[in-house]
Amino acid sequence: MKIKYILLCIILLGCFLESTAQERKRRKKDDDKITILRDTVNYKPVTLTTDEFRNYHLPPLEALFESARNNPRLKAVEAAMQASRAELRTTRRDWLQYFSVRAGYTYGILGTYTDTETQYNPLTTVYSGATQSSWSIGANVNIPLNSLFNQSSKVRKQREVYIQSQYEQEAVFNEIKNEIIEIYCNIQYQLKLLKIATESLTLYDADYTSSEADFINNNQTQNRMLSDLKHSHQLALTEYENIINTLNILFLKLEIISNTKIITK
Repeated sequence: MKIKYILLCIILLGCFLESTAQERKRRKKDDDKITILRDTVNYKPVTLTTDEFRNYHLPPLEALFESARNNPRLKAVEAAMQASRAELRTTRRDWLQYFSVRAGYTYGILGTYTDTETQYNPLTTVYSGATQSSWSIGANVNIPLNSLFNQSSKVRKQREVYIQSQYEQEAVFNEIKNEIIEIYCNIQYQLKLLKIATESLTLYDADYTSSEADFINNNQTQNRMLSDLKHSHQLALTEYENIINTLNILFLKLEIISNTKIITK
């Protein structure tokens, strides 16, 4: 009896430890997801100045792709995939429901009280008791034919659902990479335009300053020419400011999509 009791305790302890370990792993994954989500919510945008844009070098695309794996869109698909995999694992173990095992142990004291009384003897009470214990172990098998024959189909269906979730994860990741590539190339293009716009603005500044000085000194500079230079200068300045604004928008978008802190001050 003692051996059976020890074996039962070992089995129950093993099941408890396994369940506890799985629960710790699940909680750790949930904590990691909450941390990533908290970092995304606490995101604070930062913009760059003109000089910082000129001297800025974008990180490699591969580094942005790797950081983008923590993108909330991808994490949502990954969570669905993990749920699908857990469901597949559960479906594969459905056959265990056909079997049931029961075990029980009772311990106690069985006692009786006996009252006796005769014409010549007063009422007396006699108690008799003994410690008793008992074991009960049993098993039951119940196999519904419908569930038995459909088991393989259920597993196959759930496996396809899991494979589909893997494809969805890959598709979403490719979409994110395409967005990163598009923004990345656009930033490079805008940085080149910024260099040209800066040079044009500097040239118009010099021409306008020179023409304005000639006009003040009555060096036969036409008023119309000065007005045209002023208009060209304003157009160049507007183009310059548009490029700066576009670059700030693109940088902030790239930070959010790639989940990477690109602008640091």
